[in-house]
Amino acid sequence: MKILVKMIFLVSLVGLGTTANAQIKERVVERAKESSTNKAERTVDQSIEEAADGVINGVKSLFKKKPKKNKNSPADDMDTSNMGGWEDTDEDGNMLGGQESESPTVNEKQTLNRYSKFSFIQGEEIIAFDDFKQDKIGDLPASWITTGTAEIVNFDGLDGNWVWFNKTKGNFIPEYLKDFPENFTLEFDLIYDFAFGTYSYSRKLVLVLTDIENPESNLGWDGGGEYFTLQKLSNNYLGIEFSGIGSDGGPFITARKAVHTEKGLNFRNNFDAKHIINAERANEPIHISISRMGRRVQVFADEEKVLDLTAAFQKDVRLTSARFFVNNHSDNDNYYISNIRYAVGQPDTRNKLLDSGTYTTSAITFASGSAEINPESYGILKEIAEALNSQSGKSVEIIGHTDSDGSVELNQSLSEQRAMAVKMALQSEFGVRNPITSTGRGQSTPIAENNTPTGKAKNRRVEFNLN
Repeated sequence: MKILVKMIFLVSLVGLGTTANAQIKERVVERAKESSTNKAERTVDQSIEEAADGVINGVKSLFKKKPKKNKNSPADDMDTSNMGGWEDTDEDGNMLGGQESESPTVNEKQTLNRYSKFSFIQGEEIIAFDDFKQDKIGDLPASWITTGTAEIVNFDGLDGNWVWFNKTKGNFIPEYLKDFPENFTLEFDLIYDFAFGTYSYSRKLVLVLTDIENPESNLGWDGGGEYFTLQKLSNNYLGIEFSGIGSDGGPFITARKAVHTEKGLNFRNNFDAKHIINAERANEPIHISISRMGRRVQVFADEEKVLDLTAAFQKDVRLTSARFFVNNHSDNDNYYISNIRYAVGQPDTRNKLLDSGTYTTSAITFASGSAEINPESYGILKEIAEALNSQSGKSVEIIGHTDSDGSVELNQSLSEQRAMAVKMALQSEFGVRNPITSTGRGQSTPIAENNTPTGKAKNRRVEFNLN
């Protein structure tokens, strides 16, 4: 009888443990999906007060950080038993080699000053911008074509909505990323959340740029098998891969170029990204900046140049589409992306400002609802400063503009604070000595419709008038 009671007791414990684990997992997932009520209004109001203090004490130009999730702390090191996915080996099972770049190991605050070697400058004309705020939480992005599973989520403490890729394998094609010219810029914010130190057959997200004629005709492409010999997605392909795999010395940020069935004409270039992709930096947004200039492609992660490919494409290749290919093996593998910005045209800052006396740009960007300048704006601010310093005897008027999110009063105040923040940055970071006044016009003078993310991005701009 005692034995029977003990058996019943043990079975009950196992059942309770299984139920508890399931409930914990469910709570973690649900926490990621929670929405902040009226977050935009609260953020604008609070940020304006903070920005006022920031103007007095110095320019505030830090990324907003996502709070860490409440979960067990993973190990600091990757599990080196991970054998990686299909891309890491050839048909004989040998590791594919590549050039590896040295990289720093110290994480610093991401201020404007830290971006002093940041040569990336956003394209001037915004073709598409997507922060997924118009999409329903829990759904796929409305303007995407896909064969995989993903959903829109948001987080307390982090602005905007994000596309969440969990355990899935498939292609995700934003319909607005198409018909690329020879010169363009493409940016997005990336968050990864892995159980570092645990095994996963594959943790990867790849941005794929190709000249495929009809993207929908290859939705079933899985990136696997003998791709680099016979099964190519298109005649010209460049993949920029962000991988959490560490068995081959990574994690890496990797470029893969395929233009021919002969593997010797293709290449793989690795950037050692241990200081970027690790347990300590999980859940923090990384700003990815990509520019194409003819055959050359440069990739930045935050302020750091991670790839510089001087011959990424054959001559005169016309890229027609882009997609995100995701291959996550377990429930512990998570990528999130947001704030996709596709733009064309290199800003002719100096000539426009000096010749016409006026210049307007959407390339100076701010944290949402805030006057904090995003540090990736360093490049365009530096060019503006150089133009102003060449005409130091002339006065400058800086005018801030916002989109229509939030109240008229808040947007008016926010536009003034943003113009003041730009003024302070030019003076303190770049030594501009021109007499400068700053003002704001809020949402009163839009240049595009305020009913789409792209239109709103165009309306969030800074105007310079030289007198």
